[in-house]
Order: sequence, then structure tokens, then C-alpha cells
Amino acid sequence: MKIIVKLLGTLASLITGWLGAKVVGSVWKKATGEQPPSLANPDKQQQATLGKVVAFAVISGASAACIQALTKRWTRNLELKATKH
Repeated sequence: MKIIVKLLGTLASLITGWLGAKVVGSVWKKATGEQPPSLANPDKQQQATLGKVVAFAVISGASAACIQALTKRWTRNLELKATKH
């Protein structure tokens, strides 16, 4: 059962990380009217000012850290529930 929970946690982490990146990119585009200066947009990353690149990196990093923490907590709770039964 532990292996299934760990696989489920890994899958959830990958999916939520991908969705989080999409949400941050969409919010950035809506707020600034520009494509986000990310690795997915290398031309935009090269053209953007340093301030925009740093701001996007901070926002992306903070959202990724929150997503990772929440996913780990969810996985830990699943493990605890699985071991109780």
C-alpha cells in the first residue's frame, strides 16, 4: 500500500506542478499583457527586462514551493490513513 501511495504522491506532484506553472503563466499574461519570461518562452526571456525576469522567477518559485508543500502534506496524510487500516 505504501508504494501505491508514494506513486500517487509523485503523480500528484507532477500534475499539480504542471498546472501551477500554467496558472502562473496565465496570470502573468493577463496581468502584464505579455508572454511570461520563462524557459518555455526563451525569446521573451531574452527580451524582457531583468526586473520582469526576476519578478516572474520569484512568483514561479513561491508557487512551486507552496504546491510542493501541499502535495507532500497530502501524501503524508494518505500514508497515515493507509497505515491505520
